[in-house]
Amino acid sequence: MSYENSAIIAIDWGTSSLRAWLLDSTGNVNNFYAGAHGISHVADKDFASVLELVVVKLGAEARNAPIIMCGMIGSAQGWRDAGYLQKSAGIAELAAAVIHLEQNPSVWIVPGVQSVSADGLADVMRGEETALAGIMASQKITEGLFCLPGTHSKWVSIKDSQITSLSTFMTGEVFQLMRQHSILSPLFPEAEQGVSEDSNGFIRGLQLATGELGLLHQLFAVRAGILTGQFAKSSALSILSGLAIGSEIQHIAKLASTQPAPTFLNAAGVMAHLYQMAFAHFNIEYQLIDGEEASRAGLYEIARHIL
Repeated sequence: MSYENSAIIAIDWGTSSLRAWLLDSTGNVNNFYAGAHGISHVADKDFASVLELVVVKLGAEARNAPIIMCGMIGSAQGWRDAGYLQKSAGIAELAAAVIHLEQNPSVWIVPGVQSVSADGLADVMRGEETALAGIMASQKITEGLFCLPGTHSKWVSIKDSQITSLSTFMTGEVFQLMRQHSILSPLFPEAEQGVSEDSNGFIRGLQLATGELGLLHQLFAVRAGILTGQFAKSSALSILSGLAIGSEIQHIAKLASTQPAPTFLNAAGVMAHLYQMAFAHFNIEYQLIDGEEASRAGLYEIARHIL
């Protein structure tokens, strides 16, 4: 079957959520759906039922459209393990390594990428490789340092379109664990789901992150500071956010400072705002790239290669 002029369903399917776009043959968005259907929320791994729901939500044009997916749906805990490529970052390499579902050959899953971190340790990413490939293809970038914030923030060095280092920081996950399941939890209002608009508190957290005794001490210092009146309780969540992000960035700032070009920051919404403040605090030059557009562009470009 030829899909040359067909609509395409592009899905970024992660651990906690799912984003799906219905794209026309030129990559324009005809419809969009997002929901809390991450692989950790799918009972009995009934991913087929979720995919059926997504197709219905995207409308009549989505019926029988080929589907390209990236993210944790291709992990060992997902629908089918798509494996990892070695240090490959380009659209062509990812497209050549996609797998399809045996029960539905018009559904493809993009593999993840395996590399080594800036300090020589093994590291992997799944989902971010598609956003990265989308940035490189749409922006015509072949080298540089990329920051992809998230539950597990990725810092990726690229040279000649190949990954030279991949360093992951569990920033978002540590923030959520401390907020919900730690001795710090009572400091935060139950109804407050995200980070409050407290720039001063966030900056205070960034400053706290540079302390000599390290993150394990600094986390308790947030609690002690609230209890003794050093910090305002209303700023507690923003301080924790600044501490988590600051702990990440201070360890990568030296690498960023050696780059000949600004760091490419792939983010949107609140995350873009927070990381821009953090980059300014640590004197990191950056270029902001829309995070939503990058994943969508990567999926579309990979689909064009395989359809």
